[in-house]
Amino acid sequence: MQLQAVDVVEDISPEEFYHRYVKTRIPVKLLNYTKDWAAREKWTYSHLREVAGHHKVKLHGAWQDNDPTKIEMPPVKESTFGEYLDMLENDVPSDLRIFLFNLFKLEPSLLEDFKYTPIMEGYLEDFPYMFFGCAGSDVRLHYDIDLSNVFISQFGGKKRITLFDQDQTKYLYKLPFTTHSAADLGKIDYDKYPALKLASGWQTDLLPGETLFMPSGIWHYIQYIDGSFSLSLRTLNPSRMGKLHGAYNVFVIRKLDEYFNKFYKNTWSDYKLRKAIERSNEILDNRSAEVKP
Repeated sequence: MQLQAVDVVEDISPEEFYHRYVKTRIPVKLLNYTKDWAAREKWTYSHLREVAGHHKVKLHGAWQDNDPTKIEMPPVKESTFGEYLDMLENDVPSDLRIFLFNLFKLEPSLLEDFKYTPIMEGYLEDFPYMFFGCAGSDVRLHYDIDLSNVFISQFGGKKRITLFDQDQTKYLYKLPFTTHSAADLGKIDYDKYPALKLASGWQTDLLPGETLFMPSGIWHYIQYIDGSFSLSLRTLNPSRMGKLHGAYNVFVIRKLDEYFNKFYKNTWSDYKLRKAIERSNEILDNRSAEVKP
């Protein structure tokens, strides 16, 4: 794979941001997105433990242990939030993660610690999500089904994020009726997924205080280098067609996949994996044929 560095900017106007990154679907790392947030200094492990450590939370394990063709991922255990934060703070190696966690429903006072930075319009203010991961855990290669734009602000340790534009989908072994890849970018098997060699994208390490803008529909694979957490704020796709496409994914494509998973189970899973491999390898075969004398 060919991976380039992500652009880094400190301050940028909404107009320039739209034309350089939103409209072109190019990711960028923003250094001052959170500069006015109390959370930037306030959200330490000890503070979160004091405010919310008593709550019970559901923990999810390695995505590879789940059926790789299914979207839904059931939790593997439950603990107090404080016990889990101890693991993160001490960089305990584990696959355990918490994702799409609206901690603010449990502790609304935390909403006062951040702002919806006015770099874009259309924030989904009812859905501020937090993501937590132990050192060594990862998030499978996928793109967000609703096609929102995402601002992911990092706290704690470091995570490494690999990104691909939608035009690279043909090389990424996309599973039919999902927004997930069949391939594991943590342990790339080029024998099984040879078309990955042709993919080009970006990679960056996200550090505390930094925010990564992930434009609508961008593929992303995330590795937790250290135990860490982030806050994800979302904005609607700015185009009407983008909004409709996102809604279609959520309310039609996803429901169809759930239906076939329920009634056809392994047959459906085998079909999706086979088609993902066939489609991407066909692209590779066609390219090989074109370069032959």
